[in-house]
Amino acid sequence: MKKTRLAVLLSCSLITLAAQSAQYKVVELPMSELGQSAFPTDINNSGNVSANVQNIYLPVIDVSLINFELESLINNLTDIEAAKAGNLNAADYLLLYSFVTANRENQAFQQIAQRKSFVSSESMATLLPGFDLKTVSNDVYDGSTSTIVRGLNDFGYAVGAGQGGFYKLPYVLEDATERTYVLNDFYRRAFVQVNGSVVELPPPDTTVGGLSDAFDINSNNQVVGNGTTEIASATFQTSVDNCLDDTVRTDIPVESCLRTLNIALNSSPSTYAQRRGLIWQLDDQGNLLSTKELGLLLQPELDDTRIFSSTAVAINNNGIAVGESSADTVYRGRNYTNGAAAFFIGDQVSTINSDVDNFTSTAIDINDDDIAVGYVQKQVNGVLRKKMFMHNINTDVTSYQDGFFLGSSTVPSSMNNNGMVVGYGEVESSIGNRRNAGFLYNDVNKTFTDINTLIACDSPYSIQNANGINDNNEIAATALKKGKSTNVRGEVVLDSDGLEVEVDVVVAVKLIPIEGGSIEECNAVDDVNLPRQGAGSSWLLLLAFLGFGLRKLQRNA
Repeated sequence: MKKTRLAVLLSCSLITLAAQSAQYKVVELPMSELGQSAFPTDINNSGNVSANVQNIYLPVIDVSLINFELESLINNLTDIEAAKAGNLNAADYLLLYSFVTANRENQAFQQIAQRKSFVSSESMATLLPGFDLKTVSNDVYDGSTSTIVRGLNDFGYAVGAGQGGFYKLPYVLEDATERTYVLNDFYRRAFVQVNGSVVELPPPDTTVGGLSDAFDINSNNQVVGNGTTEIASATFQTSVDNCLDDTVRTDIPVESCLRTLNIALNSSPSTYAQRRGLIWQLDDQGNLLSTKELGLLLQPELDDTRIFSSTAVAINNNGIAVGESSADTVYRGRNYTNGAAAFFIGDQVSTINSDVDNFTSTAIDINDDDIAVGYVQKQVNGVLRKKMFMHNINTDVTSYQDGFFLGSSTVPSSMNNNGMVVGYGEVESSIGNRRNAGFLYNDVNKTFTDINTLIACDSPYSIQNANGINDNNEIAATALKKGKSTNVRGEVVLDSDGLEVEVDVVVAVKLIPIEGGSIEECNAVDDVNLPRQGAGSSWLLLLAFLGFGLRKLQRNA
């Protein structure tokens, strides 16, 4: 449904007055000039927003790594000699960008970041470089490493994870052939950025680089996440040993061999390694003081060789962390080992009061009143749906919310200290792909509201996911708006008739409460049969990144 102002035929002055009657003002964050799509993840009490930008505009192409003797390039580049010198016209830039990015993870090719992270005010976005390296020639970041920022505290410390910086390693094969490898030392490592400095948060086990993720940081500089604690696959360990043995390893650098294994570990960590939730403690200068390994909801026997995991995705200022753990569960009379919501208090791990219809559960956030929020997967009308829960740690009481309707999947993202919860939920009950909308749940008066009803009727934005909320009730959200399709150069795409192509663009917005504002009355116009050019591809993109845009947990396979 589209919303149209009831007073659309009134004077402009009346329309302006009516616009002020909404409950939230929408401010688009300044990231549309940085890349094609922006996804916020958190908002602190200063109103700053952490966000990730997908497909950064105008990444530098390293022509020194391109084989210009390839027939496909000879036949398709418009000015190959200029391209060899790095002077790329628009057509050749787009061709080489596609050529390079089609070879991600290939160690002979330049690696270009798929996403970069930022902390944004309403007027300026500041890069979080993660582990990106600076070029020697001009002292700027080379844009090779992908990062993802997830959490932000009130001091402006940002946490997330990123790839290790890529470097070139020359190597001479036994037959005297010279090759250049493009490598890094780890595929995914947690970090915290403190006052412009990036601090590594390594896992307890760093075999082939290991894996670690950071999701949240509290005001006491406690960072929560997860990391590898032990290689649990004998086959994988043998592969590591073979990499390190010059007499066994094939004619490749040891660094190349280890990176191949780290990619495999990242692709399927639950196959190769034990992972546990972690709390990294920092001092006021951002130095890492200690790493605490969190437990599980089950206690494996000493001879149990199965792989289990836990993770912490949020921590309040009381030091209580929440997330998920492997757990022994019973669902409809059958025993399972599934993920279950986990609350980490000291050395103890507990979970929600589950019911027989719950298949899995996940805790997403916790406020300073020790109220946790998350979701369960349960059968609703014969279909597994995600349903929001709230759990009071102190009283051990779990409650459930229906969302927009009984069968609506409802996924919370964040909760503040005012009892306000935001996230996204299904707003239509169709059988196929269901449309989502950001929601605001008030636990004080038990109201569940589509955030789109809280903004002006004539707003160009459709709020798809509310990703974070601070104690001022300001909300960081993912929105769709109509805009011009752009390529990776930031240029507007034209159709076969030379006309600009309009699409649904994914943007990061900040929603600011309007003092004295009220919900506007809007006409509902049936838009089922209205054409929406580009909406299909943009909607699929948004679905793919709803999890990416979530402030908190998405499971790794």
